[in-house]
Amino acid sequence: MSDEHVRAARSTDRCPGCGGTRTWEAAQSVEGRRLCWTLDRHCAACGVQSCDRGRGPAPEAVRAAVVARHGTHLLGLEDPGARGGTVPKMFRDVFDLSLAGAARAAAALRGDGYEGTHPEVRLLAALLAAAGLPAVIDG
Repeated sequence: MSDEHVRAARSTDRCPGCGGTRTWEAAQSVEGRRLCWTLDRHCAACGVQSCDRGRGPAPEAVRAAVVARHGTHLLGLEDPGARGGTVPKMFRDVFDLSLAGAARAAAALRGDGYEGTHPEVRLLAALLAAAGLPAVIDG
């Protein structure tokens, strides 16, 4: 899986250092079989900039910005009755969820669907397909 599934959001806010206008961009992407995120900030007034990057679940501020800009998508199994013990483990691996959190996510996937950002559901769909559990993305 390539990193072609990038979703970014851009905005401005106040620079905490000088009070000037700071621009920022938050993004989520898929690289290989991992979620990645970035948060880049730059203040033209004082020149301060930061480039934060990580692998795994995005910090809430990054995810919220992507959701606000691009919305969410619903992921469901083609056959909701299909069983696979890998589903909860997949949610644990992708999102660092607890056992209970992974069980809730797997139940949502088998029920009305799992809601996530475009990069999140694209990665999950690819992992499910690799496990023999084809999924569909709606929205």
